[in-house]
Amino acid sequence: MISELSKKISAYLIENGADHDDEEVLTYGAECFLNLLISDGLLLVIGLLTHHVVPLLIWAVSFSLLRANLGGLHALSHFWCILIGTGIGASSIAVSPVLAVHPVAAVLCTIAGAIVAVVIAPVPHKNKMYIQAHRKEMKVKVAITAAIECVMICVFFFVDTMYAAYLAYGLIMAVVLGMAGTMWNPR
Repeated sequence: MISELSKKISAYLIENGADHDDEEVLTYGAECFLNLLISDGLLLVIGLLTHHVVPLLIWAVSFSLLRANLGGLHALSHFWCILIGTGIGASSIAVSPVLAVHPVAAVLCTIAGAIVAVVIAPVPHKNKMYIQAHRKEMKVKVAITAAIECVMICVFFFVDTMYAAYLAYGLIMAVVLGMAGTMWNPR
C-alpha cells in the first residue's frame, strides 16, 4: 500500500514539474514520509489515549535525531517498520519510569550508548552505499547529537526526571537498533 501510494505521489510530482530522472528518489522520499506519518500518527494516538503525548514527543525527538545519522536495523517491510517503531516508542511509557527511578544507571547507560553510537556510526546497509562516502561527516553528526542529548539528559534529571528518562530511552533505543543493524543489515 505504501509503495503504491508513493509511486502515485512520485508520478504526480513528475507530472507537475519534477525531473523524471528523480523518480526513484521521489518515490523513496514519499515512502519515508508516509512511513513516518503513519508511525508518528500511531504514536500520537497512543500518547493521547495514555495521556503521555509530551513524553512520547520527547522520546521521538531523542530517538529520531540520533537514528537519522546513526542508521540501524531496517525492517523487511513497511508494515514491520511501522509496527516495530511504534512498539518501541510505546514501550517508552513502561521503561522510562524505571529509568527515572534509577537516574545514575540511566545516565551511565546513556553515556555508554553515546560512545557505542560514535564507534558504530554510520551503520552500513547494502541499499545505502552513499552513506559510506560521507562516513566521517555522519560520525561527527552522531557524536555531536549524542553529546547534546547526554547533556540534555543530565540537565533534565535536575529539572524533570521523567522527561530525562524519555530522552535517555530514545537515545538508548536508537543505539540498540544501530547495534542490531551492524549485525543483521544486508551488506
